[in-house]
Amino acid sequence: MDKLIFLKRVLWFLVEIFSLGLVLIIFMYFLLGQTSGTFVISVIENIGVFVKSAGENTIVALLIIISLVLYLNKAEASPKSPPRSREKK
Repeated sequence: MDKLIFLKRVLWFLVEIFSLGLVLIIFMYFLLGQTSGTFVISVIENIGVFVKSAGENTIVALLIIISLVLYLNKAEASPKSPPRSREKK
C-alpha cells in the first residue's frame, strides 16, 4: 500500500512539473511572439491543432474534470477540524 501511495505522489509531481513547463512555454510565446524559437512555436502550433481537432465541448469537459480532480485532491489532503463550540463566559 505504501508503494501505491508513493507512486501516486511521484506521478502527480511529474504531472505538475510538465504542466508548469507547458505554461512556461506558452508564457514565453506570449512575451516573445514569433521570435521565441522553433521549439516554442511548434509547441504552440501543436496546442492549436489539438484544440481545433478536439472541439470546444471536449476542452470544456476536460477543464471541468481537471478542476474536480484538483478540488477533490485538495479536500482529501486537508484535515477537517472539528467545529468549535461557542460557549459564553
